[in-house]
This record gives sequence, C-alpha cells and structure tokens, in this order.
Amino acid sequence: MVTEATARFSDQQLNRLFEAILVNDVSEDHVSLPETIPSSFMDNVVRDCFEISLELWARQVDRRALAVLVDHLVLSADLNSRERVSFKHIRAKFKHMRFACVLYTTRHQSPILFKSMTTLMGHVQDAFRNGHSLKTRLYALALRIMIISPYWRMMERELSRMKQETGAAFEEYLRKQINTLSDSLRADRMTAHHFHALRKIISRQVSFFDDYRTIFPDDRSDAMARYLSDLNGRMGRMHDDLVLKHAQGKQNYHKCQFTLDTALREKLNGLVRQYPMRRE
Repeated sequence: MVTEATARFSDQQLNRLFEAILVNDVSEDHVSLPETIPSSFMDNVVRDCFEISLELWARQVDRRALAVLVDHLVLSADLNSRERVSFKHIRAKFKHMRFACVLYTTRHQSPILFKSMTTLMGHVQDAFRNGHSLKTRLYALALRIMIISPYWRMMERELSRMKQETGAAFEEYLRKQINTLSDSLRADRMTAHHFHALRKIISRQVSFFDDYRTIFPDDRSDAMARYLSDLNGRMGRMHDDLVLKHAQGKQNYHKCQFTLDTALREKLNGLVRQYPMRRE
C-alpha cells in the first residue's frame, strides 16, 4: 500500500484536496459554469486522480485512531464534539475513495469490503447523531470487527488490485452519466429514490473535479467544482427532507412522486445543455 517512500503527492496537495472535499456540498447563490467544460482527459489524468484519492485515504486515515473512536461508540453510544469531527473527517475520506473506485476503475464499482465499511460508517454516524443508542452500539460493534488488521489488509489489497480506465473510456463514462441525468429531467415528477440516484451523479462529478483541480489547477476546473458543489448542496438538503418525510410517514421514499424544484431543475438543465457530448 502507499507509504511515505512511495508517495507521489505532497502533504500540501493532499491537504488541499481534503479542504475541497469539506466544502463539496456548500451552496453558493452566484456561481456559474465555465464557458467550456473540461471533458477531454488523457490516461494519466485518470491514473493521477485515482492515486491521489488512494493516497489521501492510505496516508491520512489512521486505523488506530478510528478504532479508538469506535470503541467509544460501543461503550457510550456517543462521541464528544471533537470526536464527532474526527469521525466525520475519516468517513469523508472513505467516501471520496469509494467515489474514486466508481469513477476511475474499469468495473465502476467499489470493492465489496471497502463499500461495506463505508456504508457501515454512515449507519453509525446516523445512529449516534439521532440518539439511537442500541443501533449505535450494534453498528459500532460490526464496524469494530472490520477495523481489525486482517480485514483492513484485505481492504488494502482490494484497492491495490483495482484497474484504472483509459482516458477515452472515462470520458465516455462521464458522458453516459450526463445522458442519464438528461433523460431523467424530461420527466415532470420523480420518486425520492430516483432523485437520490441523480444526486449520486452530481456527487461523483464534484468528486472528480476536486481531484482534477488539485492536480491540474485552472480557472475552468475550479468554476466547475464550485457549480457542482452548489448543486450537490441543494440536492443534499432536498434529499434530507425527503428522508425525513419518509421517516414521519408522510411520503413513501420509493413510491411517492414529487415535482422537482424549478430553480434546481434549471441549474441541472444548464449543466446538461452545456456539457460537451463529443471529445474536445
């Protein structure tokens, strides 16, 4: 796995990437797309974006520190404010690496153990945030088992065996994602489940442009990342509201349909209209 001796990226680059991740769902009222959206990428771009995500996870996630946090959750079902931030930051690095697996590898999937652990961290966080002590302890206990050395080494092997896409195949993947978004926006109404699938497309795009602007900084990639962050934040808040309505019994998550907010629909359509569907 990645060590200081084999690292390709500096601590400054990794820190800059994580700073971008922390604001990748922050909404800004007055952000616009760049005049031309970057859409042509060489093989080395895909490789570098995957590797910086991997280095962020491998070099900045401390397995022992995570174990201490999870032990606290097993015992007390809660974390103090400082510990909550630490857990949130570790989970953010896991999520970013999961996006990297989906974006940059030939299978466009996260390895099973890594995906399971990332999902479990989300369940733990939701449980202790909402004060569900029993759920917190049960999820934390399952997570604690996955943190032990054998499982952790298996996750590392999973990630090290991932095969990256070519630049051309990656471009085609991004275009297919935008086409899926375009097709969905033609419908007047959608379910919360369908909406969540669309938000994942935006989340993956912003994850990529965070990687890209960290390694290849320019005005276009920065503008693109900010526009996508705005969309990601708006969609995230809307999805939280839909989940709450489902929990309250007001609206079935999988069956009930709703009309998408007009302003959000227009911002999504703006992305679709301007996104180049052919190689630059």
